[in-house]
Amino acid sequence: MTRTGFWFRDGMGRLEDKSNNFTAMRIVFALMVLYGHAIVIPMGKPYVGAWGLTVDFVVQCALDGFFILSGYMITASAMKTTDISRYTASRFFRIFPGLIAAVLIVFAVYPFFTSLSQAEYWTSAETWTFPLVMIGQIDPLAGLPGTFENSPVGHSANGPLWTIRYELMAYLGVGILTVLGLYRDKWLVVLWAGLTCLAGALVLTFGYSGPGEATITTLARFGPAFMIGAFFFAARDHVRITPAFIALAGVAALAAHNLVIGWMVLDIFLASACLWLGHAHIRGRIGHAVRNVEDISYGLYILHWPIGLVAFALLPGLNTTELALIMAPAAILAGWVLRETVEKPALAWKARLQPRRTARAAAV
Repeated sequence: MTRTGFWFRDGMGRLEDKSNNFTAMRIVFALMVLYGHAIVIPMGKPYVGAWGLTVDFVVQCALDGFFILSGYMITASAMKTTDISRYTASRFFRIFPGLIAAVLIVFAVYPFFTSLSQAEYWTSAETWTFPLVMIGQIDPLAGLPGTFENSPVGHSANGPLWTIRYELMAYLGVGILTVLGLYRDKWLVVLWAGLTCLAGALVLTFGYSGPGEATITTLARFGPAFMIGAFFFAARDHVRITPAFIALAGVAALAAHNLVIGWMVLDIFLASACLWLGHAHIRGRIGHAVRNVEDISYGLYILHWPIGLVAFALLPGLNTTELALIMAPAAILAGWVLRETVEKPALAWKARLQPRRTARAAAV
């Protein structure tokens, strides 16, 4: 291939081929977040210093990357679904079995790391409301009484869970539009993506004060990221993701970095780069391993924080690098165990819940 040909080669593949690198990318995103939290657990927030600010930027890009890929793949599912109950079940079983397991693990382990007496701990209302507020995403940054007081962020039992609220909101929004028949046409999806970005830009530009201020402000960031991913799927027959396109998007992101909508422009660059890399064909055994890696990304994401807090409580002299080197393999193992013992059985159970519906669809 000529050099000119490379710059204009379309890198958009087909999800239907089941040959992509998106699972591996989600694992990498989760590891990026893990490293950022290996800094936060011993040192607290905000990030300080050139390295800390760089890591913070990378972590924020990883979080947006999760939403971009989610918007891309959820839109692929929603645009072709004819059964909203199947969509709902898929979204429920993707999030809640692992979330419930993570909350129960925390609930069982954290009593061993409280400064309170066991009587004080177990008679606290905060202890008994914890599972409800976490699983229901009422207060995903809630903590358990007296736990991990050696860490500046020990008051939050499982910090990463705060983003799940916005993932659920995105699922709900797409579900409602799908029920109304307003999410199957590609141009309607493009329209919703544009309106979401416009709404996000207005909130970021003029601000918002009122009920749910923090939630709406954060949604103004993650909502556009999700819908930018949705846009690239819906417009896949009309928008070619080439290295030239990615380079231009990168230049635009640099030019707009001081603007209020700078993150939105950056998300366009991140989306094009992630989708190009996600569909890139890696040859040989490495490529086969990347494409077929076990999806431990969710477990890795929701379990690394408790692992980090426990490690830092047992070995309080750990520096950031040492803590990260302990957290990473332990969280990878924990993610694999969660995948095998909770996520896969839950998915199998979901499949058994709709056998008659599947049979009727096949007959039709």
